[in-house]
Parts: sequence; structure tokens; C-alpha cells
Amino acid sequence: MSCAPQKHSGIRGSVHAATISLILLAIICTTGGCAGVHTPSADSRNPAEPKAENTYWQRVEDLSKALASLGPGSDSNEARRVAETAIGYSTFLAQEYHLVRPPILHNVLVRLNLKDRGLCYHWTEDLLQRLEALKLKNYRLHWAVAHHGSELREHNSVVITSSGNAFEQGMVLDPWRYSGNLFWSPVTEDRYPWKKLSLTARR
Repeated sequence: MSCAPQKHSGIRGSVHAATISLILLAIICTTGGCAGVHTPSADSRNPAEPKAENTYWQRVEDLSKALASLGPGSDSNEARRVAETAIGYSTFLAQEYHLVRPPILHNVLVRLNLKDRGLCYHWTEDLLQRLEALKLKNYRLHWAVAHHGSELREHNSVVITSSGNAFEQGMVLDPWRYSGNLFWSPVTEDRYPWKKLSLTARR
């Protein structure tokens, strides 16, 4: 099961039936897409699961530097604003969604209509809207998708690029992957085959 937009099937029934469905769906969800388990390499640029000692401000500093180095059109002040917003708002969304860890389990709860939001495209939609409100001059924001249209593998995220740079030169900002602890990585170094989603293809 991916976290592609769901088709409401009106799942209803007893607690017993829901429990069985939950177990079955959890097994299915391990196959890939937004439900996949990310196992980063030892030299990953972003910590797999942010450690306690990696404070908010340290993470903001790290992401700011990464964004400022995206290209000649980058701006350190805007990079800082993006970093603060992306990291802070991802944490806020986790609270707003009443998130259940791990994200794969939360996906299942959304599919069972036991949670309203929290699939990867919800995170992308909400974070992208918040970042667009910054009215950035030196960066461009993109809706990114991997395995578009696949029921089992589709994943959505935000990609940010320096103005004038190609999508492939951008940075992935993925709040879903670690349940609101923002993950970031250069597009070409992430495990997902990201593609830019056109405005007409957005749901």
C-alpha cells in the first residue's frame, strides 16, 4: 500500500473486522512506496532518525547550509527561512494529524478511515502550501512523486531548487518518512526515483 490518494471504500464493521484488516494491511504495506522502510547508508547526509542531541536549531543550521549550497541563485537568508519553516511545520503537522508511529501504521489507520490525514501526499500538500506562503524569490518549490500511479509504491514529497536550476539538482524535503522529523537529501542521492509532478496532475 502506498500513500497515494485513497479511494474511499466506506470500510465499516466490527472492531474485530477492523483489527483483522489492520493486520493484513500492515503486511501488505511493507512492500514499498510510502510504506517502505528506509534503511539509509552509514554515510547518509541526513540522520536516519534524528537523534535527541540533534536539536531543532542544529538541524535548522544543517538544512540552511544544504539549501544555501544548491546553486549560485541560492540565498542564505531565504535558506534559513525555509529550513526553520520546513522543520518546524513538519513537527506541527505530526501533532495536527495526531500521528501514530511508525508512518506505515498511520497509513493503515487513514485507509481504515480511523484517521483523517497523514498519508505522504497530505504531508506534501500541507508543507508545500506553507512554504509557498513564504513567497521565495531565490528558490522554486516542486511537488515530487516517485512511482506515480502505483497503488503499492507511489510516494510524494516536496523538492526545492535554487532558481534556474534543474529539478534533479534540488533537495528533497520529506516530512512523512520519519513521522514529522523532516528528512532531506539531494534528489539524485535519495532512494526514490523522483519526478516533478505537473500542476495539472496534482490531486
